[in-house]
Amino acid sequence: MLDYAITGGTVVDGTGADAVRADVGITGGRIVEIVPPGRLSQQATETFDADGLVVAPGVVDVHTHYDAQLYWDPYATPSNVHGVTTVFGGNCGFTLAPLRASDGDYTRRLMARVEGMAIPALERGAPWDWESFGEYLAGLDGRVGVNAGFLVGHCALRRYVMGPEAVEREATDAEVAEMVSVLHTSIAAGGLGLSTTR
Repeated sequence: MLDYAITGGTVVDGTGADAVRADVGITGGRIVEIVPPGRLSQQATETFDADGLVVAPGVVDVHTHYDAQLYWDPYATPSNVHGVTTVFGGNCGFTLAPLRASDGDYTRRLMARVEGMAIPALERGAPWDWESFGEYLAGLDGRVGVNAGFLVGHCALRRYVMGPEAVEREATDAEVAEMVSVLHTSIAAGGLGLSTTR
């Protein structure tokens, strides 16, 4: 028996093939059948009538700045209404972690200036109670309605290691080594890699 059946929809499979009217069978979280309407090989525990709707894979948005917004908007609107099911944040070198408590205001103002985010929304929308990248991710775990992954931003690493001097001078060899160490710890905690911009 199928877990789910999506019936009568117009299937756009993402391969470039023409759209076709079809039924889709799903078992164990995997698509196991795409067949002409009425031809699924098994009954389903749950059926969704998609007549008049498009059935398509979710869209992956590899460049977002939802790092803070997901705290107050777990659905990543308006992206979700456009078919986006997976978002990646932490782009352009801008992330909210790692973060020392004394740098919260700086980071909020940076995001407001560079990304056009409203400071009051940033101040009230997220708890700002994390320090490590892992703690930041833990604050979102189980609370978001989209798949989400995050890069570790160069700006946050510099500020975390160098404090206010991060925008004043080049890093010393020891500071670069510390940034690399914090980056590795952040990746081990779930960060997807380093992001930066010039």
